[in-house]
Amino acid sequence: MTLPTVKCHKSRRFWSPGRRVQGQTTVEFALICLPFFALLFAIVDYAQIYFYENSLQNAMREASRFGSAGDIIQLTVGGVPQYETNSTGFSVPKAINDSSGREASRDECMKYWFQSNCVIQIPMTNITVVSATYPTGATPLVSTNSAGKLNLLTTNGGTPVAGPGQANDYMQITATYSVNTITPLFSYLGGYSRQGWDSYPIIVTAIVKNEPALLNFQHIAIYGATNANGEQ
Repeated sequence: MTLPTVKCHKSRRFWSPGRRVQGQTTVEFALICLPFFALLFAIVDYAQIYFYENSLQNAMREASRFGSAGDIIQLTVGGVPQYETNSTGFSVPKAINDSSGREASRDECMKYWFQSNCVIQIPMTNITVVSATYPTGATPLVSTNSAGKLNLLTTNGGTPVAGPGQANDYMQITATYSVNTITPLFSYLGGYSRQGWDSYPIIVTAIVKNEPALLNFQHIAIYGATNANGEQ
């Protein structure tokens, strides 16, 4: 006789090797994805800050050349440049109209010129123009703020007047723009406590000397005074 065979019970495995590998992969991904995406978004932030700053600097160079020569944006009607006669009898180019329908001042023309040469349409209020009068051959006084930017001063260390000034005056143009960032890293470097975690301020400025061109003197009667907004 043959005895009936009894099968042994197999031991149950609650965790298979495959499940252990999958769990390990999930943990590794969770540890790696956070710094990976943080680095990726930081690269995106740096790229857009670099692009915007270069755009503002290019517009600043163009506006400085335009403003130091005493130029205005000339009005054209049907492609024909318009002129007018000032109080001294000179025929001078007529400026374009401003947002209020009035003839734009030299200050406003400089700001419009800045906007037309910049891919970022920043508000006009973000562009400031000040000037200071110095004796011939004198070096302008400047101060450095907390952000390392230069500020033009008057001969006695005071605050310059609003507007581009006249021939041989020193003029400073400043433009500010805030870039919305994804990560708080660049916002912290740009002044986290003042701007917030998702904003990086870009400030570009230039100090130039107005050229002693005849055009500056021709427009004194039209643009010599300042309006209610302190614009010349």
